Amino acid sequence: MRRPLRLVALLAVSTLAVASLASAQTLPRLVGKTGPAFTISLKTASGARVTQVKAGTYTLVVTDRTGTDAHNFHLTGAGVDLKTTVGFVGTKTWRVRFQRGKTYRFVCDPHELAMHGSFRAV
Repeated sequence: MRRPLRLVALLAVSTLAVASLASAQTLPRLVGKTGPAFTISLKTASGARVTQVKAGTYTLVVTDRTGTDAHNFHLTGAGVDLKTTVGFVGTKTWRVRFQRGKTYRFVCDPHELAMHGSFRAV
C-alpha cells in the first residue's frame, strides 16, 4: 500500500518540477551588460535596444566583464530594485515583473551620469 502512494507522490512532484522549469524557459529574455569601458545596455534576446517592453514577467540576464572599471548594473522602478555589486565579474539571472505604465531605469551606480538608460512597460 505504501509503495503505490510513494510512486504517486514522486510522479506528482516530478510533474510540478518539469512544469515549473518549462514555464521559466518560456519567459521573454532581456540582456543587460556593462562594458566595455563606460557603456551600459539593455537589449532584447535578438539584440535590439530596449526602449519599451510589454508589461509582464521576464528573465533578465546581466553580464559584467569589466571588474577593473568598478561598474555595476542597477535596475529600479515600480516593485523592482535589483543590482550587481560594484566590481562583480560574471553573469546574474533575475526573474523580473514589469508593471504596465511604469518607467524603469538602469544605471551603473558609480558612473550614473554617463552610464544610464530607461524604458517603459506598456
